[in-house]
Amino acid sequence: MNEVRIGHSEAAALAIICIGAKAFLGFPRFLAKMGATAGWMIILLAGIFSMVIWFGLSFLLQRYPGKSLTQITNHVVGKNLGLVFNGVILIYIIVATSIHLRLFSEAVVITALPQAPISALALLFLISVWIATHLGLEALSRSAAIAFPYLLIGVLAVLIALYPFWDFKNLLPFLGEGVTAVVTNGFFNITSFGEIFILAYLASFFSFSARRLRNVGLFSLGFVTLAFLFIVIVYLMVFPMPVATETLAPFYQLSRQIFLGRYFQRVEAVFVLFWTFTAFFYLSAGIIVSAVIIKEAVEIPYHRPLIPVLSIFIYCLALTPGDIVEIININRLLIVYGWAIIFAIPCLVWVLAMIKGKRGGPVDAQQQEEK
Repeated sequence: MNEVRIGHSEAAALAIICIGAKAFLGFPRFLAKMGATAGWMIILLAGIFSMVIWFGLSFLLQRYPGKSLTQITNHVVGKNLGLVFNGVILIYIIVATSIHLRLFSEAVVITALPQAPISALALLFLISVWIATHLGLEALSRSAAIAFPYLLIGVLAVLIALYPFWDFKNLLPFLGEGVTAVVTNGFFNITSFGEIFILAYLASFFSFSARRLRNVGLFSLGFVTLAFLFIVIVYLMVFPMPVATETLAPFYQLSRQIFLGRYFQRVEAVFVLFWTFTAFFYLSAGIIVSAVIIKEAVEIPYHRPLIPVLSIFIYCLALTPGDIVEIININRLLIVYGWAIIFAIPCLVWVLAMIKGKRGGPVDAQQQEEK
C-alpha cells in the first residue's frame, strides 16, 4: 500500500496543468494548420471524444478498486503480456516527456534567451524537475493545486487584455476545411488529452474511490476543453489565416500584442515565467509516472531510485533530434498517431477484462463510504 495519499482537488489540478501545458507551445498553431478557421471545432470534438472514452474506461478502474492501470493490465492479460503493454505505454510517455523538455527549452531560446545553448537550458529544466520529483508526488500535486489559480488568472488576463484585437470575421468560414476534416481531425486529436491517464496510472496513490476518480477525470477534461476552446478562438481572432500557422510560440506572440501604455510594455516577459513553471509540472509528472509504471510493472518496492536514471535518459533523448523543425515534426506525429497507444491499449485491456470477467479485490470500507 502506498503511503502517499492525494486528494481529488490536487489530482484534478495536476491533470489540468499537464494537459493544458501544450497550450503554451505550438498547439494553437498546430490546430490552425489542421482545421484552418475551424481549429476550435477540432479541439472541441477531441475533448468530447476523450470524455466519452474516459467515462467508459473509468468502469475498468471501478472493477479493480485501489489498483492502478499498470496493475490492472498485469492482472487482466498476465505478467508477460502486461509487461509488453505497459512497456509500450512507458516508451510513449518517456518520448513525449523528452520531446516536451526540448520544446520548452526551444521556447525559452526563441522568446527570451536567443544566445543560450539548448543543452544548458534543458539541463536547468531537468535540475528543477529532479528536485521536484525528489520531494515526491504528494508535494508535486499539492504545489499544482496551489499554483493552479494563479496560472488560470494569468492565462485569462492575457486573453481578456487582447479584447481590442478580437476580430470575429477571422473565424469565417466556420467549418474551415469542411465537416469531414473537422470530425476526422477531432478524433485523431484525442491524443491532446492523453495526459488524463496520469490519473489512471497513479490511481493507487489517491485517497478517494474509483467512482470519484471518474468524476475528477471528467471535470479535468471538460475544464481543459473549455480552456483550449477559449485560447484557440482568441488566437484565431487575433492572428488571421495564414498568419496563425506561422508562429512558433503562439501564446507568447499573443502576449506580445498587449499594450498597457507607455510605462507598461513588454508584459510578455512576465508570462514566460508562467509557462516555465507549467513546464516543471508537466516534466515532473512525466518522470514520476514513468517511474511508477516501471515499479508496478516489474513489481519492485520503490520508484524513487529510478528517477535519476529516467531523468538522465530523458535529457539525452531530448537532445537527440537535430533542430526544432525535427522536434515539431516528431511532436506532430505523437499528437496524430499517439491515440493508438495511449487510448487504444487501455481500451483493449477494458475489453479483455469484460470478456474474461475478471474483477479485483473487495472494496475497502473507506471507498464504500465515499461511494
